[in-house]
Amino acid sequence: MHGKAIVVAGLVVASLATTTGLAGAGARADGAIVACQKGKGFLRVVKEASGCRKNERVITWNERGAAGPPGPAGPAGAEGPAGARGATGPAGPAGTAGAAGPKGDTGAQGPAGPAGAAGAQGPQGPAGPQGPAGSASLAALDGSACTRADGAAGTVDVGVSAANLIELRCVAGGNPPPPPPPASGLVINEIDYDQVGADSGGFVEIANRGSTAATLDGIALVLVNGGDGTEYARAALTGTIAAGGYLKVDIEAQNGAPDGVALIDTASKALLDALSYEGEIAAATIDAQAYDLVEGAALDAAIADSNTVDGSLSRIPDKADTNDAASDWEFTSTKTPGAANVASP
Repeated sequence: MHGKAIVVAGLVVASLATTTGLAGAGARADGAIVACQKGKGFLRVVKEASGCRKNERVITWNERGAAGPPGPAGPAGAEGPAGARGATGPAGPAGTAGAAGPKGDTGAQGPAGPAGAAGAQGPQGPAGPQGPAGSASLAALDGSACTRADGAAGTVDVGVSAANLIELRCVAGGNPPPPPPPASGLVINEIDYDQVGADSGGFVEIANRGSTAATLDGIALVLVNGGDGTEYARAALTGTIAAGGYLKVDIEAQNGAPDGVALIDTASKALLDALSYEGEIAAATIDAQAYDLVEGAALDAAIADSNTVDGSLSRIPDKADTNDAASDWEFTSTKTPGAANVASP
């Protein structure tokens, strides 16, 4: 079968030395075109080189030349639809922890839980040894040995107060009780031991209830610490107080619980007057002598000088002395150093 003859003007073709390995006719799978040339300028396209006659030369050339340089990019096409979502990638490392926030308010306290059951009662301990038989009467106790609160040895002193109360005191070192006070008329009449704010300007007022002037030489105003019953400050008095008169002594007394103040005749060691406040001091030691600073019924500990209300502890009525502290003393919000006491809330 003869192929179509093609006339190519000015065509330059490459001659192959062999036809080995060529296949197909026209445009082959490898993109080459096979033709047969007879004479000059006439080509006949065949499918295979075997299709050329003996007097024809086999000529081949590529259907397409080498790729040229890329042309300019065309305009972007319309955005295509979103593709399917890809698989989730692995989790990244944890970030640095942020700073702690401010602490919240404390919540309300929950209700108390029910009380637990009481434990079993323990076994009763053995009975202690029986003590010696006591005295047959109170009078027999007077002068007998005793041990004071501080562990010192002493002797029992049996006395009867002005309110007909029997008093038993363990006197240090076996000292006899102080002598009864002389009829001097001197009393502790007012004390300001606690002030609003910082404590300052405290005082104790001495009054003369007598009808004649009272001599103060040898008289000491002594402040007593209730913790151990010992003196912590004193003021030695001199001069006189006129009948019905007053003397203000500038001295800073402690804030009680309990504490006390005593007026002592240092020559005779007689206790002229005393006040135990915010508790009882029944065994104070002053100049190695034991004193009871409670007159009759003790002043209620709730009746005290104040650090929120300006005032003082005072004898109400002024100079009242029934030898019963609970009856004679009150707190008043009107301080009257050197003058008659005034009752006020």
